[in-house]
Formats: sequence, structure tokens, C-alpha cells
Amino acid sequence: MSKPFTDAAALVLALGILLSQGCASGSDTRRASDAALAASGGARLASTTDAGVQADIMAGMQDVDGPFPILAPGAPVAVPEVRSRNADRFARATQALRAGSLTEAENLLLQITDDQPELAGPWINLAEVFIAQGREDAARLALGKAIEANPANCAARTELGVMLRREGDFSGAESHYRACLEAAPDYRDAYLNLGILYELYLGRLEDALAAYRRYQLLASEPDRRVAGWVVDLERRLGL
Repeated sequence: MSKPFTDAAALVLALGILLSQGCASGSDTRRASDAALAASGGARLASTTDAGVQADIMAGMQDVDGPFPILAPGAPVAVPEVRSRNADRFARATQALRAGSLTEAENLLLQITDDQPELAGPWINLAEVFIAQGREDAARLALGKAIEANPANCAARTELGVMLRREGDFSGAESHYRACLEAAPDYRDAYLNLGILYELYLGRLEDALAAYRRYQLLASEPDRRVAGWVVDLERRLGL
């Protein structure tokens, strides 16, 4: 079964989520021919009101089965207070992303990171801008800054994992996906990325099957493509 794949970050430019906790974003979705399997919770634009932006800045995601151990949620990470000027900058950066103005968005996000480097979210959004511009090294550094700000940030972990996988650092990619799951055991896209890594790059078919099954269990509705991958792996494993 042919399984081409792309990164959700390239498909969803206007992510617009200031993630200071682990939230959804960049996922190596291995889609067949379209963007139907976008990263869960991804393409969501922040409100342009201060209250709405503040809520998006604080947005988090928590909420498994199979051979993976049941992990307890990691220790809660203190969420820094977001200064009002940075909430305003973020709202304008979101508008710039909507308009496709990457340079303007970059400048606004850099103002936020200069003012409050302790916020993980602006670094992640900067990484998305850099990826769209083909600036892989800058994106990698920005994601590293996000993880430094909040080691439990799943958006940064999964996106960096995808980049490392592309570079052939499979153990590094796995470690970031696993670190995400230690902080947020029900973070769905980490299981999808693990499944892809295990199946297509490491040949660990049983582990891939377990990851895909967990991904499906966490979905409000099972994904038909991933269901097909599960059936394919079950057949190959003689199950």
C-alpha cells in the first residue's frame, strides 16, 4: 500500500496558536493524496481579542491502550503571564499569517520572543514561519528554544521530531515523541508520528501497529486511512 506523507506544518501555515502548554500542531501525517488527515487541533486561528489571545496562549491538551505503558501526566508546568502588548502583537501576527505576510509575522513574533523568551508558543510559531520560508536551521533553533522554555510542550517536541526524522536521526525523533507522551499521555499526534517512524523507518511493525491503534482510540471518530494502515500491518504480521 503506497503511503506518501507530508508535514502538517507545510499544509497549515496559519497555525496561530501560542502554545505554552502541550498543544496540537506539526505532525508527520503520511497522507495518501490530500490534507484530510491534518494534525488534530491544528488549524485554529486565535481570536483577535486580548481575552481570546490570552486563552489561546494558555491553551493545553490532555486526555489510552495497547502495549504502550499507561503514563501519568507529568508535573504541571507553570504558565508565565502574557503581557498585554505581546497578546496584541500575537493578534497582529495572526492577521499577518492569514494574509500570507510571513515577514511581518516573523517581525512581530520576534518582538514577543525578545520581550518574553520564557513563552514557548511564540518560538513554535516562529519555527512554522521559518519552515514555510525554507529556513530549516532557524526553525530547529526556534523549536529548541520552545523546549527550553517548556520541556513538556508537545507541539515543539513533535515538530522537532519530524525534522530529526527527516535528517535520519531516528532515535532523536523517537525520544522527542516519547518525551511528549510522558508529559501528555493522550497526545494523539505523537502516536501517529511514532507509528510512521516505527513502520517506515525502523521496521518495528508491532510497535507501529500499537501506535496506530492508540492513535485511533484517542480519536472522536476513527480515521479511515489509519484504519487501512492497521489492517495492512495486521495482515503483514499474520494477525
